[in-house]
Amino acid sequence: MKKTARTAPRYDVMFGDGKFNATLLIGPDPFGAFYDYSVFQGARLKLKKNGFELTGHKVGMDTFETVFNYNGNSIRARIRLVHGRSYSGDLQELWRESLAYEDMVYLKSHAGYGKHLSLSDDVNCFTDAMKEGFSHPDRKSYQLYYLDCCKSEMYYRDLFREYVGYEGVDLILHQWFCNYIIIGPVVVLLRELMAGSDFETIVAEMNDEYGVPHVDVEDDPEDLKQDRKMVTYCVG
Repeated sequence: MKKTARTAPRYDVMFGDGKFNATLLIGPDPFGAFYDYSVFQGARLKLKKNGFELTGHKVGMDTFETVFNYNGNSIRARIRLVHGRSYSGDLQELWRESLAYEDMVYLKSHAGYGKHLSLSDDVNCFTDAMKEGFSHPDRKSYQLYYLDCCKSEMYYRDLFREYVGYEGVDLILHQWFCNYIIIGPVVVLLRELMAGSDFETIVAEMNDEYGVPHVDVEDDPEDLKQDRKMVTYCVG
């Protein structure tokens, strides 16, 4: 029998224990620009405006919570918003723990045109870890990752799948060079997940929030289409 293609995230697993946990990791802006702090503050404001309550704080990390309804069940959402540059804990350990236990992981980073995923100024620990792959005995059976960096569909789709695996992993990716300071789409993603939306709605709402991708000097002429959309969904 032919397997029916999914049209939505696996909400039955994602919300299965009455909880939804996500970590949003804001990596540093390059060249000493320090846009990352304003992006972090912008994310805080948008989370509050969308009904999330600030319930915890430590240097470089705020915790937000809310309760929502899915299929008649009450689900408690916990969102960790992390500013990588100022995080007071062990960032590598937080990354590994997020990979194992979070339902959703968001990574905002300047991608260096496909050379690295950066959560700190020293990216070697992450590129080396990706070469080694990732496994954990208690890892979640289904996870959603949003890689918010330039052309992550081109540069990271296959690499990241080799790292975290193919089964039970959905990816949200960027198709074009992106604007680092835009943070709204991840909050829209959280909103649509809590609403139980399908792939088509999630992508449409995120692209509407993002707006028209800018023209970059590195874009190929054939890529400069008027109907370009930034966000795409890759089903595991």
